[in-house]
Amino acid sequence: MAPVRWTATVLLALATLLLCACATPDAADIGGRWRPVNRFAETPRVIPLQQAYVYQALPADATLKAMLARWAKDSRVDLSYQHPDDFTLHAPVARIRTTSLEQAAAALSSAYASYGVNVAAERTRIVVSQGLPGDGSVAAGGPGE
Repeated sequence: MAPVRWTATVLLALATLLLCACATPDAADIGGRWRPVNRFAETPRVIPLQQAYVYQALPADATLKAMLARWAKDSRVDLSYQHPDDFTLHAPVARIRTTSLEQAAAALSSAYASYGVNVAAERTRIVVSQGLPGDGSVAAGGPGE
């Protein structure tokens, strides 16, 4: 075979392969959930730009002070931890889930009342102070120990 004829055959074969590679099947029938373009709803829908912060205990929060430090940082307030002791988290704390810092502080005060822990949410800070134990039986390890 002559070199020109061989080159023409190779080019023709490559062109045919390229055209076959570009061939696509017909578009599938469009189904499922779709909306027409350029249509507006009759009434507006509220889309919150910022989700409200949820005060809750996370598995990474091992102690009361660590959890409150995270809450303070996330809420951009200061933490004033004036209690002489720190406490591990327990079941009542796991049930706290609110968007109100005041409600979360009140729930923590209730959960740790028997240990003499008062948690208060002030305007610019979270204050943890020592108060009188709820049942008057704070021993070295606390009630029940």
